[in-house]
Amino acid sequence: MRVGPFIERARPRPGDDHGTEMIAIFLVHPDTGNAAAYLHGHQLGYTGRGWLRCETTAILGLWQPDYTMLTHAAANLPLPDNLGMDPARYGVHVEARRADGTGYTLLRLGPYFQTWVASHDADRLNTELAGRAATVIPGFTVSVKDALFDVSDRDSYTDPYVTDVTALLADAVAGKCMTA
Repeated sequence: MRVGPFIERARPRPGDDHGTEMIAIFLVHPDTGNAAAYLHGHQLGYTGRGWLRCETTAILGLWQPDYTMLTHAAANLPLPDNLGMDPARYGVHVEARRADGTGYTLLRLGPYFQTWVASHDADRLNTELAGRAATVIPGFTVSVKDALFDVSDRDSYTDPYVTDVTALLADAVAGKCMTA
C-alpha cells in the first residue's frame, strides 16, 4: 500500500467489513516473516500504530519482496507521525472504574461498520450518563469510550443495531446494581 512516496506492507483486519472505499489494515515491517520478527518492526514504529482505516485506492496489490527497497525501513526512516489514515475504531466500551483505576468493562457494543456511528453512540451514552457517572453504580465511575472492535472476542460484544443503545446501557447498569 502507498504511504506518501513510499510503499509499505500491510494486512487486512480479519472479519472486517471490506467496503469498496475503505478497509481496516495493520502496517507490517517488510522484514517481518513471523511473530519473532515483530520486535524489529516495533523498534521502527510499525506495530505501535494499531488498525488503521485505509482507502482501498492506496492498496497496490499483494506484497512482493521486491517492494522492500521502497519502504520507510529500507530508507532507514521511521513511519511518519501522520500516515494519512485514521485509527479503525469499530466498538464502544462502557467501563466501570474505581478511584484506584481497577474496574471492569460493563458493556461492549459492536461491531460498528463506520467510525462515526460508533462515536455517535459513545456520545449518546455519555450524554445519558452526564452528571451521574459517579453515582450509577456505587463505588464506580461509569464512562463510555470508542475502542477497537476485537474480532477474536466478538462473542462478548452486543450488536448495537438490534436495539437502542441507551436501553442496553440501562439494562447493563440495572443488572450490575442488583448484583452489587
